[in-house]
Amino acid sequence: MSQTEDEGGGSRSGGSLAGVALVVAVAIIAVWLGFLVWLAVDTGASEITWSRLLVVLASVEAVAFAAIGALFGTTVQRQRVEDLKARTDAAESRAEANQTAALNGHKLAAAVKASRGPRADGSAERLSAEAQPGSDPLLALADRLFPD
Repeated sequence: MSQTEDEGGGSRSGGSLAGVALVVAVAIIAVWLGFLVWLAVDTGASEITWSRLLVVLASVEAVAFAAIGALFGTTVQRQRVEDLKARTDAAESRAEANQTAALNGHKLAAAVKASRGPRADGSAERLSAEAQPGSDPLLALADRLFPD
């Protein structure tokens, strides 16, 4: 089972180090710190011994820095993932609201066109004696915003 899978076979939401990887990272850091303390205490070594120990220290140090980066990197990355998930959820809810509003707008435009548009026989219904066919501003707005 990999680090990103839980017992049910699915992915975990957190990306932190766990289990064996966490133990190995902490052990490497402990070995590096122990090695540094040992080098600070053992001052009676010869020049050749010091040179060899510094080569070994450089190797252990590189692996320790990688372990430290893995520990801190997963912590920082987990926070970023949580922030991005919250932003994604907000964007999805805004998109759903906009989709609903657009659908309602199309329904309203269709209702306005049906109630104020030309009749099936081609003539327009007049609501008053002064009204000219095609002078209804609501019908004109519906036609302009939602052309068929």
